[in-house]
Amino acid sequence: MTTWHTLSIAVGAGTGAVLAIVLALNLRRPDLALWPADPGWRRALMLWLFRGYCLAMIAAAALSVVIHGLGAWPRYAIGAPIMLGAYALSLWAYKALGRENTYFGSDGLVTGGVYACSRNPGYVASLAAALGLAVVAGSAVALAFAAGLFAIYFLFALNEERSLSDWYGRAFRDYARRTPRFIDRRSLRALAEVAGRN
Repeated sequence: MTTWHTLSIAVGAGTGAVLAIVLALNLRRPDLALWPADPGWRRALMLWLFRGYCLAMIAAAALSVVIHGLGAWPRYAIGAPIMLGAYALSLWAYKALGRENTYFGSDGLVTGGVYACSRNPGYVASLAAALGLAVVAGSAVALAFAAGLFAIYFLFALNEERSLSDWYGRAFRDYARRTPRFIDRRSLRALAEVAGRN
């Protein structure tokens, strides 16, 4: 393990731990308004921590490839398509959500299209990309980062759901009852219905 690899792991562990603690604290103390946050220092802090974690994850995975070599082509044949598919899903999700709603705008509750399959399709896409990256890297460290990303997204989602329930009331609660937080068997049925309409 190189110094840079160790540093990327340390940065990822540090930013991930701080972000998870802050999100858990916000669940207990919503008056802190750390997430979802209005524009300002709170939002900047949360996004800085999240982006720091993601950059550390990518750096650790890339350095794993450098350390272990480029061999084992099946890793790329499996992991690269997963990452490309996840990127396409992510674009679909953000397009459906709309630019103004991406950071909690007021364009309304989005429940159709890919949002009929998952309440958080962008998170699902990012998790799939992280898993694809772990496959490409062939690294337990990259897999651990993907698991950490799931924990962070879970905490993000719990905080967001409380706010969405406050903002949209029964409409959001009905949507949450019929649509999984991430994915489950209902996602496949909804995906088949969405594909059938297009």
